[in-house]
Amino acid sequence: MTIIDSILIFVSIILVYTGVVFLLHKKGFLKKHNISFYGPALMWRTEKGVQFLKNRAKRKRFWKIYGNISIIFCFITMVLMTLLMIMTAWLVFGFTPEQRNALPGPEVALVLPGINPILPLEYLGYVLLGLIVAIIVHEFSHGILTLVDKLKVKSLGILYLIVPIGAFCEPDDEEVKKASILSRLRIYAAGPAANFVVVLICILLFSGVCMSAVQPMDEGGIIFTVDTDSPASQIGLQTGVIVTSLNNTVIHSGEEYFTEWNNTKANQTISITYVKSGAEYTTEALLGDKYIEYAKRPTIYTNNESYKGKGYLGVQSLLRDSVFQEYLAILKNPFYHFPQGLLTFYSLPLLGYFAGYNPIVSPFADSYSITGPMGVLPVPLFWIITNAIYWIFWLNLAVSLFNVLPMIPLDGGFLFNDGVRAIIMRFKKGIKEETKEKIVKNVSLAISLLILALILIPFFIKYV
Repeated sequence: MTIIDSILIFVSIILVYTGVVFLLHKKGFLKKHNISFYGPALMWRTEKGVQFLKNRAKRKRFWKIYGNISIIFCFITMVLMTLLMIMTAWLVFGFTPEQRNALPGPEVALVLPGINPILPLEYLGYVLLGLIVAIIVHEFSHGILTLVDKLKVKSLGILYLIVPIGAFCEPDDEEVKKASILSRLRIYAAGPAANFVVVLICILLFSGVCMSAVQPMDEGGIIFTVDTDSPASQIGLQTGVIVTSLNNTVIHSGEEYFTEWNNTKANQTISITYVKSGAEYTTEALLGDKYIEYAKRPTIYTNNESYKGKGYLGVQSLLRDSVFQEYLAILKNPFYHFPQGLLTFYSLPLLGYFAGYNPIVSPFADSYSITGPMGVLPVPLFWIITNAIYWIFWLNLAVSLFNVLPMIPLDGGFLFNDGVRAIIMRFKKGIKEETKEKIVKNVSLAISLLILALILIPFFIKYV
């Protein structure tokens, strides 16, 4: 999908949304249900749920310890995220025009399945579930810490812009302003930290419970990616297919596949046996010339004169035994080879964008079998549960990391403001309140603009 297509679809959805909202407004439906406009979004306020938060806030000592730990977590994560964004911007500036063109566009920033290329439309249910969990956990945590410090919570609510885009716990602003800096820091930090707690729980469930039951289905060479318009694509090879025999030689691993493939020649007809969705197929393929085919795909391959006359099948990459075991090990334990393992684990949707696969859905998941107690579940149900847990993890981590950025109106922006305010009060005692607030405002504005630029650069540099 091109950027123009994405924009047209997005504009069409906005126009339909606007028409429906205008109609509901005219009929008095919005006012009747306490729904008001918040810019282009809709805000629904309610006092229901406040008592639930008050009951949770009774364990004040526990929540204050949690809040203090959350402050430390948020400031450390804020620094690491800012450094990561600077490194990413620096990296993409060094990309070649071809590499920049391969980068996703600004549509990746929209949490809208079908428009965002890393969120296919079939993931809509997972995305909504993950967003709902992230929003509720985030805002309830803000509310609980507000009540712990004996500040008033006026209402709870949800923001809608086509889909739920946020939720809020509305404290009494005047009381919050008069509260101590430590109290405010605890309130702001509680939300991102709560999302991270959900992340840890999901990792435990996904890796410790679900993926621990997953094992490779068959021996062979597991295909990772396949070139378009290649002999491999013409005979039906695709991601997740397991090659068990090549040119009448039994294949037990990726290593054996490459050994046999390197012995083939251009224009040679070879037999291939492979397993796809649990069924075995045997067919023949006419190989192309490796040198000629690589020359057609300069963004994928580095060509070499020695490739002339060599056989070309079009399997761009295939998981060797060691790589496959390591990859499955990452799914079973994201902290394997930390931090690379955790980055790979979180990057699964983005890897799907670039490589055209996702390892926890078909066809890639077809190369796995379910063992142990989880094996009693129907296979489709097992993968639905596994994917639901993964997307709750993914969206909660996204919400947590994004919200700690030092940019207003994010939680990290308010944390940063009070952090600057605390530093000024410590080292510039006796400074006028007006001067102090002016410094905080200017520093906050400068950092917010810097963060905004760092967010936008990777999305828009492809158009420069």
